[in-house]
Amino acid sequence: MTVSETDAKRHLLMSPARIDRTITRIAFQIFEDTRGSDQLLILGIHERGYLLAVMLADKLSEIYHTKIKVCPVRVKEHGAASLPEDQDVSDAARGSKVVIVDDVMYSGRTMFEAIRKITTDGRPEEIRLAALIDRGHRRYPVELRYMGLYSPTKLKEHVHCRFTDEGKPDGVWLMASLSDTT
Repeated sequence: MTVSETDAKRHLLMSPARIDRTITRIAFQIFEDTRGSDQLLILGIHERGYLLAVMLADKLSEIYHTKIKVCPVRVKEHGAASLPEDQDVSDAARGSKVVIVDDVMYSGRTMFEAIRKITTDGRPEEIRLAALIDRGHRRYPVELRYMGLYSPTKLKEHVHCRFTDEGKPDGVWLMASLSDTT
């Protein structure tokens, strides 16, 4: 269940400028870890993770002075029906150093499913995980290598990363149900 903005108390965690600085920092961290690799692939978890992955790939392309490949990866969430494939990500990942990007990491389930999906048929050289926000509350054995902000939350709080219609980040908010604050 999603908490609507009218039913929640909001607190700004990251402004658009801070998001941009954070993506730049993560890009330099990835560059330091993968320097010399010509097989870098950035995978963004559909949909907000992919928007961040595109930003990250653009920053990395500037640093590497070459185009960095970015692809969306779709995973089933909470019993949803199968999603159509944008492309075969396991083929793209084969032999690559892969960074999987999402906007918010909570239990780790989505990242776990993404890892399972790309390793089903492909065999990446390595997989690293990145998220703009880490909420804690891990239930799956996944660890972020690159993180923008660690913000442990209460179970009934939500973190929402918003984007403009043009796909640019509009901010990250911590949202608490009004019923939890009274």
